Amino acid sequence: MDGAWPFDDAPKRPGAGKPAATPAPERAEQPRLAAGVHQIDGEDYHRDPCPEASLSSTLAKTMLGQSPLHAWTASPRLNPDWEPVNKKTFDIGRAAHRAILGAGGDYVAIPRSMLASNGAASTKEAKAFIEDARAAGQTPLKEDEVAQIHAMRAKAQDKLTALQIDLDPARSEMVAIAEIDGVWCRAMIDNVPLDARLPIYDFKTCENASPEACQKAILNYGYDVQAEHYRQVWHAATGEDRVFRFVFQEKSAPHEVCVVELGADTLLIARKKIARAREMWGLCLRAGQWPGYPLGVHRVDLPSWAIERWLERESHEAQIKRDTGRDILAASYAAQSPENHEVNPWA
Repeated sequence: MDGAWPFDDAPKRPGAGKPAATPAPERAEQPRLAAGVHQIDGEDYHRDPCPEASLSSTLAKTMLGQSPLHAWTASPRLNPDWEPVNKKTFDIGRAAHRAILGAGGDYVAIPRSMLASNGAASTKEAKAFIEDARAAGQTPLKEDEVAQIHAMRAKAQDKLTALQIDLDPARSEMVAIAEIDGVWCRAMIDNVPLDARLPIYDFKTCENASPEACQKAILNYGYDVQAEHYRQVWHAATGEDRVFRFVFQEKSAPHEVCVVELGADTLLIARKKIARAREMWGLCLRAGQWPGYPLGVHRVDLPSWAIERWLERESHEAQIKRDTGRDILAASYAAQSPENHEVNPWA
């Protein structure tokens, strides 16, 4: 991509990251935690309880995949207008975490009598129930969604038991805080077995948990960065050098489960990525400047595989024309014409 510029030049640019120059005012009620391992609720964790604005895996992925300005916008300690994101699409994953890990906010079924005739939670009573449930830290679900969560839990327990994986609820949602390379970092890890020789685990709900689909998800969502960030923060906080594993589970029946451990080459690149994210975070934090995308017109080429795919199609169609003397489109028209289809005399 043309028009790229070195990040190290960003603090010298006039007005770069201007909206982010002043950190957000501290929230008086927000606890401040020292380096180490803690167990706190998700709301306090996501508001960033570190001694200063800290780097999470989500912010690291945002720094690398978008820009420092996007990371500033998503930081609860830097952006004075930050608000937690609460989407309906998160509900199944949140409830599944609770059911399988035994930690986090509980879930509750919306009474069927409150639903509209089409099953939607659109009535005044249903909306009030949902609002009260969320205010109490609960995830409101329809009865069929609760049944879905219970089916997921049963499948996950069977699969993990077969793999001799025990996710102790007392060791779920462990928060690690540490300073690495002069940057405060935090991680809320789904499950950390007491035995330091065992891996740490992160649970993901998905539509497809086949190994190939998990590989794509790791690439598309930056889960490699998350894995290495969690591993390094836990090591810095405890001295334990642990393997990291993902547990992917499908939300739809049969709710299959796939446990994934990243390979050595992937982890090597992930270490480079997370180190760069920390470097960028530290530079921006010290300079008080959080640049967005570089100015300029960017020339973008499609990846080589996309170009090759078109050239292969073009070659294939040309070969058909040479062999038949007709364009492939004309052949398709002929094949679909009424005279080429048998008419059922009994219709």
